Amino acid sequence: MTRLSPPAVLGGLAIWLLTIQAVTELIGWLFAWPAVFGGLRLGIVTLYWPGQFLTWRALLAPGHRWIVTVAALVCVAGALALAVRAGLALRSERGSRFGAGRWAGDADVRRSGLL
Repeated sequence: MTRLSPPAVLGGLAIWLLTIQAVTELIGWLFAWPAVFGGLRLGIVTLYWPGQFLTWRALLAPGHRWIVTVAALVCVAGALALAVRAGLALRSERGSRFGAGRWAGDADVRRSGLL
């Protein structure tokens, strides 16, 4: 069975966490980094924990709560995209095997002595 290497898994997790962090900071920026959101204030900007936007839904007006829902869907879509990429990587590794798992080329048929 083919498996992903630990560095590939860690890289995928790091990319996903960076995506969540970017979404969190974008929402903070959209609302001009209000103090009620919490976070670490650095000058005119604020740094938040990845995914902290999920706690802000109750703080927003009903007309703005959809932004948190869309942000969560973007994070889920990022995770699904990374999973599809990992699946394609596993599939391509399987395709490079010899034997029944691979189509024979002209050179393979000549080597086998069938022609």
